[in-house]
Amino acid sequence: MAALSKPAALLASALALSGCIDVDVGMDFSDGETMKGSFVLSMARQLYDMTAASKPDFCKDGKTQLTKDAFHCATERSVPLEELLEKGTIALGEGDIRPEEGLKVERIDENRIRVAFDFSSMPQEARPEKAGGMEDMLRAAVAGHSFTFRVKGYKILSSSGVISEDGREASHVIPLAAFIENPPNLGPAFVSEVQLRQVCRFWVFCD
Repeated sequence: MAALSKPAALLASALALSGCIDVDVGMDFSDGETMKGSFVLSMARQLYDMTAASKPDFCKDGKTQLTKDAFHCATERSVPLEELLEKGTIALGEGDIRPEEGLKVERIDENRIRVAFDFSSMPQEARPEKAGGMEDMLRAAVAGHSFTFRVKGYKILSSSGVISEDGREASHVIPLAAFIENPPNLGPAFVSEVQLRQVCRFWVFCD
């Protein structure tokens, strides 16, 4: 038996849908004392009706928007940085989508932390080696859709992802098609080193 991640199992219900699903997961450390987490999910209305409409606790802590074409779930969580460092992780997802399963946050020193999303640690589900010849239909359904992971802080010192022009945010995008591969082709961990606060020397030279 091969393995497929939970998001891919959910996506198997979306074979005939053109507007499938997009997920944006963010962690913001900009104030140096708090982690503000965000989870935004958008999916086609048909997919919502098939997979989430019967779950009363789906997006129970977030803001929802349901139209004839789409469903949106936006959740925000805030936790003191020290509490997060003590636990090493925090719940960020909704329903069966749990990106925090591969999350680890650790302190480097007083003013630096390391945030890592190890995608190989995300939950896996068994599936037959062949999906009944429907792989091409599934790839077409998820084309153009993705999981995006973002880390923001006073300054991103280094990252395996893409650092923004202002140097305050690092991002990593995984096309949903990667979840369909057997095994899933999720790539290396998304690791970012974050500076929490400005540092000034002699009250003049600041970084």
